[in-house]
Amino acid sequence: MKTASTFLFDLLNTLTKSEKRYIKVQAGSSETTGEKGEEKDYIQLMDALLAQKEFDEDQLVKDNKEAKFVKNLAVNKRYLYDVVLNGLTNFGQKSLEDKIYEKIAAANVLIEKGMFKAAFRELKKGQKVAEKYELYELQIMLLAIEKRLVAQRQFKTKNDNVIHQIFDSEEHCLKELKNSNEYWYLAQQIAQFQIRFQNIQGEEQKQYIDGLTKSPKFQNKSLATNFKSTIYYYRANSIYQFMLGNVEKAYEINKDFLDLLEANPHFLLLYSDRYLATLNNMLIDSLVIGKYDILEEGINRLVKIPQRKEFQSIKNIESRVFRQRYILLINWCLSQNDFEKALQWIPEIETGLKQFGKKIEKHHRITFYYLNAYISFQNAQYDQALRWNNEILNDPRENVVKEIFYFARSLNLLIHFELGNHDLLESLLLSTPQYLKARRSVYATEKALFRFLGKSINLFNRKAKRKLIDNFKISLNDLFEKPKERRVFNYLDLRIWAEQILEKS
Repeated sequence: MKTASTFLFDLLNTLTKSEKRYIKVQAGSSETTGEKGEEKDYIQLMDALLAQKEFDEDQLVKDNKEAKFVKNLAVNKRYLYDVVLNGLTNFGQKSLEDKIYEKIAAANVLIEKGMFKAAFRELKKGQKVAEKYELYELQIMLLAIEKRLVAQRQFKTKNDNVIHQIFDSEEHCLKELKNSNEYWYLAQQIAQFQIRFQNIQGEEQKQYIDGLTKSPKFQNKSLATNFKSTIYYYRANSIYQFMLGNVEKAYEINKDFLDLLEANPHFLLLYSDRYLATLNNMLIDSLVIGKYDILEEGINRLVKIPQRKEFQSIKNIESRVFRQRYILLINWCLSQNDFEKALQWIPEIETGLKQFGKKIEKHHRITFYYLNAYISFQNAQYDQALRWNNEILNDPRENVVKEIFYFARSLNLLIHFELGNHDLLESLLLSTPQYLKARRSVYATEKALFRFLGKSINLFNRKAKRKLIDNFKISLNDLFEKPKERRVFNYLDLRIWAEQILEKS
């Protein structure tokens, strides 16, 4: 049986209040016009889908069996999807590309009307913008229409060299497109390698990366002949250096790119999203290498970004800055084991999660839940830790950041141990290893934790318990030195917890 697509449901749940209202106004909704009458079928469908927390088509039909949209559900879904996409296309601030497309459309209309000089004027307006921002694809489209104009006998121009200029301009655009395409390909190859392998493993992979990074284009920035190519040059180099563990070098590359954009504000307008992503990468680099003064200054810069006009076109900019800011602040605290300081950010994070809702992608929400649970646990606020951790454990769809779902199970054991829920803990010590084995290999550190908890809850002699904890600490220190086990400690530093329970025993 074919599974119903979630595209429409997912799209509707990205809409802002303003976007929803705009779409309904365009549809002539009685809700927005104030007129009494029956709502259009596809608008009723829109409201019904927005009322669902998770997409369930069978439940949708069951809950709305009297609604007209159910009779032609597939048709109404397709129509609503097109209505929403068309509405979003016309809603909000137009991009630079949109403004040029408008000139292209206007020129075509004027040519059809025989108004060739007026069409030529619209083309020149578009070309001026396209040349300023090095939008070579659009320049070629504009030149193609100009060729049509030149072919019209009724169109006359005072410029006798117009044919040569069109030819030279198109040759230049094609050359620059080839250059940016080659740099895009280079950057993507390195980025895909990092996603797949994280770092270089084995001689075959080393030879592959060497083939990319020893190429003249990778090593020589002057071969990037336009701004877009330069962006790809910086991206390829920063990813490569970070992959090698040369975080200081990656930081310098990211900083150089940000400085370049700041020095070219018209390109900053065009590549604002790339600027924001690179700023976040640079701040992560700063955290890793301990440049805390730069990290603090960068976070302050990040907070001011939503007020800058260059960034107004980025969708959900406020939620994105919120997410980046607090992830950085929390990880800054965790890098110094300052759990008490990290605790102060939780109320602000909780407020932001409620304010922005699904504007924050699920994988980032799950990350916040885990960080809040872990910080609460380290501050002995076990009820709060359980509340945050249950946000993860009670999620029926482990479709993102699966590692967090896995480590949340181990954190769950620690929380119930501290809460004294030993009967429940005994049951969890049976189910948790089974759960993990069904999904991935169990780390030796996790096995050590399971053994320790199993023995500890049945041990009442204080001296024997201290010895058990001491042995557990020794085994954790040994495991921490093993590279394959380090991932566990990144999520759940059991050494800190073992020290805490030893002090309490």
